[in-house]
Amino acid sequence: MIDHDTEFFKGLLELHYGVDVVDKLKKISYNVGWAHNWPENDMSFWNAEAFMWGYKIDKGVRKLIENELSSLKGKNLDVGCGSYSYIKSVGVDFSSKMLQFNDNCIEKIEYDLEKGLPSLSGFDSVTAVFVLNYIRNLEVLLGSIKDVLVKGGVFVCVLYGKELNSWQKQKEVNSYDFDEWKGVLSRHFNVTCNQKEDLWFFRCRNV
Repeated sequence: MIDHDTEFFKGLLELHYGVDVVDKLKKISYNVGWAHNWPENDMSFWNAEAFMWGYKIDKGVRKLIENELSSLKGKNLDVGCGSYSYIKSVGVDFSSKMLQFNDNCIEKIEYDLEKGLPSLSGFDSVTAVFVLNYIRNLEVLLGSIKDVLVKGGVFVCVLYGKELNSWQKQKEVNSYDFDEWKGVLSRHFNVTCNQKEDLWFFRCRNV
């Protein structure tokens, strides 16, 4: 009996290493519940990307992000957390499959970020790592983030400072430069920002 999940995952690895197996994976995806109609279906696309995060994000990049977020204290909400959160968090994501594999979540909430955030409050910090490029209703989400933060709480947004690769770019809906992102975030928060290697870090205080 064919294990379609294993077959699909092997195909993802081949795709990561440059083998053109997109058509093959599309066919297999119809037999894999969490990947059905991949890559057109957004949830299936991000389910697959979440499984591959350990291969696609360099260890040095991961360490840099962990160091930057390590100063956050108190209760953190990680929006668009996927299958990995860089610090212990309450995690929000639209995919139950990704949440299932996130061991750094102390609580897991399945929710569509295009609707903002569920009714939450009292968070000392909020994090969003490589997320905001893909949110259509960006102003709605940013307003919701402000609402869940305590007074003086901080939202830390991490973005990739270079052009996204062609694979992720097919799902991108917001493409701004460093100053433009600062302007967008400043409509809701008091923003300080810095660049480290190819990463942009925006610390957004709820004043």
